[in-house]
Amino acid sequence: MDIFDIIRTRRSIRKYKNEPPPEEMIKKCIEAALYAPSARNSQPWSFILVKDKETIQKLSKSQPYTKFLEGAPYVVVALADEKKSNHWLEDMGCAIMALLLEAHSIGLGACWGAIYNPESLERENHVRQVLDIPENLRIIACIGIGYPDDTPSSKKIKSLDEAIIKIV
Repeated sequence: MDIFDIIRTRRSIRKYKNEPPPEEMIKKCIEAALYAPSARNSQPWSFILVKDKETIQKLSKSQPYTKFLEGAPYVVVALADEKKSNHWLEDMGCAIMALLLEAHSIGLGACWGAIYNPESLERENHVRQVLDIPENLRIIACIGIGYPDDTPSSKKIKSLDEAIIKIV
C-alpha cells in the first residue's frame, strides 16, 4: 500500500481482538512516532507502553470517550515535555498521527483518546496518578492499539473544492 492509501483507509478502531499482537509491533508504531517533525527538531515526546489489564482498565476511566481502551491489549500514553518545544502540542499531533498510520500499515487498529484539555487538568491528573508520571510531562493522549475487531465504514470527507478556499 502506498502512503496515500494508508492515509485514505486509516480509521479509528475502538474494538480489538482478544489476541494481543507481538510487543515488537507496538514498538514499531512508537518508533514511527519518533520520526515525526517537531519544532526545531525538539522531539518533546516520550511514551509509556501499558499492557497490564488492571492499569488499562483505570486508564479507560480518564474521560467518557476513553472507555474503549478497556478492550485494548495495549495502550500507548503519549507525553510531552513542554519545556523542550514552543509547539509541543502540534509536535505531539504529528507524532501521534505517525504512530496511527504505522499501526494501520502493519495491520493493527488504533484510536487515540484525548487526555490533554486546555481548560482543565482533571484528565491529566487522573492518568498522572495511575502511572506516576512526573509533573514536568504533559499527558496528551491514550492510544488503544491491537488487532482490529471492527471494520468502520468509509469516511466521508470534504471535497477539494470545499477544502481549498482560495488559490492565489
